[in-house]
Amino acid sequence: MGLKTVGQRVPRVDGLTKAVGQAVYAGDMEMPGMLYGKALRSAYAHAKILSIDTSSAEKIPGVHVVLTAKDIPGINKFGLAILDQPVLAADKVRMRGDAIALVAAESGDIAEEALQAIKVSYEELPGIYTIEAGLADNAPLIHEEMGTNLLQHTKVRKGNIQEGFARADVVVENTYYTQRAEHAYLEPETSLATIDVSGNVTIWTSTQYVFRDRRQIAPVLGIPTNRVRVIQAATGGAFGGKDDITTEIQAGLLALKTKRPVRVTWSRAESMVCSTKRHPMKIWCKTGATKDGRLVALEGTVYSDKGAYCSIGHFITKKAGLHLSGPYHIPHISVDTFAVYTNNTVSGPFRGFGILQSALAHESQMDMLAERLGMSPWEIRMLNALRPGLSNATGQVFDSSVGIYDTLVKAKEYLDRQGGAEE
Repeated sequence: MGLKTVGQRVPRVDGLTKAVGQAVYAGDMEMPGMLYGKALRSAYAHAKILSIDTSSAEKIPGVHVVLTAKDIPGINKFGLAILDQPVLAADKVRMRGDAIALVAAESGDIAEEALQAIKVSYEELPGIYTIEAGLADNAPLIHEEMGTNLLQHTKVRKGNIQEGFARADVVVENTYYTQRAEHAYLEPETSLATIDVSGNVTIWTSTQYVFRDRRQIAPVLGIPTNRVRVIQAATGGAFGGKDDITTEIQAGLLALKTKRPVRVTWSRAESMVCSTKRHPMKIWCKTGATKDGRLVALEGTVYSDKGAYCSIGHFITKKAGLHLSGPYHIPHISVDTFAVYTNNTVSGPFRGFGILQSALAHESQMDMLAERLGMSPWEIRMLNALRPGLSNATGQVFDSSVGIYDTLVKAKEYLDRQGGAEE
């Protein structure tokens, strides 16, 4: 039976409106009486907040409201997996860019003027900027209630690692470092919030997951979830960076307080400071193979720089460990992962969810093993590629949809036709 969609050239549903400039993004939306919202951001990565004086800002003509943590009607916490991030910092800031106050005004310029008029007194605290510093004895605690900067430690165990390395004729051991990366989507984070006569809140936003947003917005606004509606506007790029709450709660709070539509748009500089990044990781790998190129053992540790808050970074760190063996069959595996809080910008979802960091490590290991064994990089990969009937790092055996070997074959055939695949 013929397929109408799979394998066919299908027009992208939203392609035409975007190509001709008719797509409506949240930043394009305006409503009668709309106000402009902005947030005051911390200039420090780690500091106690001693006082906040908003009196001068409140007197500026055109300013409708100035909010601090004490004005939040519900809980002052949000987070994709763990409620560890304040909407507005109350007692201390944990990263540069933490929001401290919100302003709604008749124009963006007036809102910016009001931010400059807010006076915050800080007591700067020692900062944690590396994984090693976060795990050091007597390190300053970023979340005091946890008693540690280690968010999560997970383990992957398969076979017997000592037995595996006893069978190895060659062993390659290295440490790899990956950097923090910005999503840099074309459209910055934007939300437009309104409130109706019954107190229901509607938020149009540049997001990836409206129901997860709704679940985090309602408790902060102090209203039932069924009184919050989140609508995804046309979204100009995300790549994981708009999985987390960005402007939604800020716009919702300001609309709730002013009873007016409020639009909040982060500047590019604000987005760079505040939005989630790809996790920097430190990965140690020790890989063993027999003289004929068969992988027999992998031992490794993965440390991620979580930044100040979790997002879903503990899952991403765990996933990096699960995929440290790559698309290859290795009978003996021992991998530990550690997600570490620091005072850096929060790390969160980014296309690939930790697997790209692991790929740097396991593919580099494969190239070095091939060189040590006098094999081609193609040969060692094809020899060890997962196939139906072989188990992955967790011991799971797939009987179908294991395409790495066929992909390698097709890639090599293509490169050969283009002039030869490098041996």
